[in-house]
Amino acid sequence: MQQSAIFQDKSYLRHFWHPVCTVEELEKAKPSGVGPIAVKLLNEQIVVAKLPSGYVAMHDRCAHRSAKLSAGAVNGDSVQCPYHGWEYDAEGKCKFIPACPSAPIPSKAVVKKFDCAERYGLIWVRLDSSFESTSIPYFSGADNKKLRVVVQEPYWWDATAERRWENFTDFSHFAFVHPGTLFDPNNAAPPIVPMDRVNGQFRFVYETPPGMDVPDEAPIGTFSYTCTMPFAINLEVRKYTTDSIHVLFNVSCPVDDTRTKNFLIFGREKSDDSDHMHIAFNNLVFAEDQPVIESQWPAEISTDEVSVSTDKVSLQYRKWLRELDQASRQGRDAFREALLTPQIESGRAYPDATGTHQPPWTECVNR
Repeated sequence: MQQSAIFQDKSYLRHFWHPVCTVEELEKAKPSGVGPIAVKLLNEQIVVAKLPSGYVAMHDRCAHRSAKLSAGAVNGDSVQCPYHGWEYDAEGKCKFIPACPSAPIPSKAVVKKFDCAERYGLIWVRLDSSFESTSIPYFSGADNKKLRVVVQEPYWWDATAERRWENFTDFSHFAFVHPGTLFDPNNAAPPIVPMDRVNGQFRFVYETPPGMDVPDEAPIGTFSYTCTMPFAINLEVRKYTTDSIHVLFNVSCPVDDTRTKNFLIFGREKSDDSDHMHIAFNNLVFAEDQPVIESQWPAEISTDEVSVSTDKVSLQYRKWLRELDQASRQGRDAFREALLTPQIESGRAYPDATGTHQPPWTECVNR
């Protein structure tokens, strides 16, 4: 069979929010603690900084002689170029040219800016806000005072964000990639679960097999997924062993065509144990997954892959991605309808499944 990537053009992803760095990474980038820092999203080179007005993201290229602004500094309420000291405000407009301080500033002395916001200890960027249809993904541990929340260091994979998403939600691989870590190898046949679309999210529940011989730190129990399109997964686990909540929030940043920067935040009710124990366990699971996912070729999801019924989650995911891709070409209204129209398979009632084309919460965004 001839191989062909499902998505030839990923420009529709520019309408979504993506994490590009942690707050800690930004604070460590320069002695000032406010950046700037260089990041990359969907092949765009971006500079992120914290100005008095808030976090800002701009094209990482000075309009003067093309030096990277990320190699410069934050100077008051501006990002200053390292080459000739040109200063750009929060809107990306040059406000000062040291070489000719009294002359009019050229109208073209502007750097493209992007939507930027902080949430959950991560810095998020949206490259295209013209559709006004997307929100920063949902993390159930954000406002839960009972949880101890930890932001892990980002991890990099030579794999696409679509492949990483499918890996994290793939029930069938647990028994083979994580035997004795997350799963019992004798439980290789998972159920086929109903999947609901609500407010730009996939929501579904998987009851993992009880009584498996796995480590205590393994979050095994009732898996409740809330997956904000396109790459964020909020997995809330009601653990069988302790009847407590453990949340894993994983989201991938599509750096370029073949590489992802991945972020994990976890929270737990039972917090009298070591954070490092859980961090080490998460890293062990990632280390088991990484070589398998990086071995997939071609890097992009291919049309010639053979699927079976237990691949329902990935098949529904691919279907929705295609719908969003196609709808984005038709404009804002079509995109909103494709993203926000509820589709309920499970029969569960969702108070927020209104069918309206409004994001589920209001963002505080520096635009």
